[in-house]
Amino acid sequence: PAFLPCEFRDPGLVNCNWLFLKSVPRFKAASRNNITSLSLLSNRIHHLHDSDFAHLPNLRRLNLKWNCPPAGLSPMHFPCHMTIERNTFLAVPTLEELNLSYNGISTVPALPSSLVFLSLSRTNILTLGPASLAGLHSLRFLFIDGNCYYKNPCGRALEVAPGALANLSNLTCLSLKYNNLTAVPQNLPPSLEYLLLSYNHIVKLAPQDLANLTALRVLDVGGNCRRCDHARNPCVECPLGFPQLHPYTFSHLSHLEGLVLKDNSLYSLNATWFHGLDNLTTLDLSENLF
Repeated sequence: PAFLPCEFRDPGLVNCNWLFLKSVPRFKAASRNNITSLSLLSNRIHHLHDSDFAHLPNLRRLNLKWNCPPAGLSPMHFPCHMTIERNTFLAVPTLEELNLSYNGISTVPALPSSLVFLSLSRTNILTLGPASLAGLHSLRFLFIDGNCYYKNPCGRALEVAPGALANLSNLTCLSLKYNNLTAVPQNLPPSLEYLLLSYNHIVKLAPQDLANLTALRVLDVGGNCRRCDHARNPCVECPLGFPQLHPYTFSHLSHLEGLVLKDNSLYSLNATWFHGLDNLTTLDLSENLF
């Protein structure tokens, strides 16, 4: 009864998924200290208040996925805008994992410095500036996928200002798939080990695009210059004369273990691309033209 209408699952998880909730439930005072994870997946919560999670002193993981989806991702294609008050998450200084994906938010909300994992995928966030993620020095995993593509159209590209992510000094995994990007964002943190940029429109790569990312272990640039004769979804044809891949684009990535170049309209392979990649164990060249 302490967690109704949700259910409590050891250790510390309260499951409130698929309950048609329109607001964050309040739990009895005696039980609040036991909650370390709260999942509110697929409800109808459109407004988050400063006080919604402040009463949960040990909350570490919060899932708010798919409460107020953008119009293109909504089953009925209704537009929805989620309102997040300024102290909603700042009031939870213990929070380590936050999933806000599939919600109609257009700006990054104020976030606690304790965050390690953050998903802002399939939202309406189209601009990342130097202040957007400032202070998140513990952040290791950042997912911002699908904020501008055929199912979530925006008519432009995700804009990542030069250096917008540079101060995320512990970031090891960055995923920016399906965002209409035309270039690798500049001044990414050198701590990155996983960089996922598939299904954008990056048709040109040179050494300077990845210059400081010497710790990279996995790089995915698949589907950036597509051949549309076999596409199962809306497709932008690779321009004539592209892709352009500089012979030494990857030469300084000596820690690289996985490289994805699939679906990029490549006609041939240049052996120089792989010079210096002594640790490479996985190479995906599928759906090309050779």
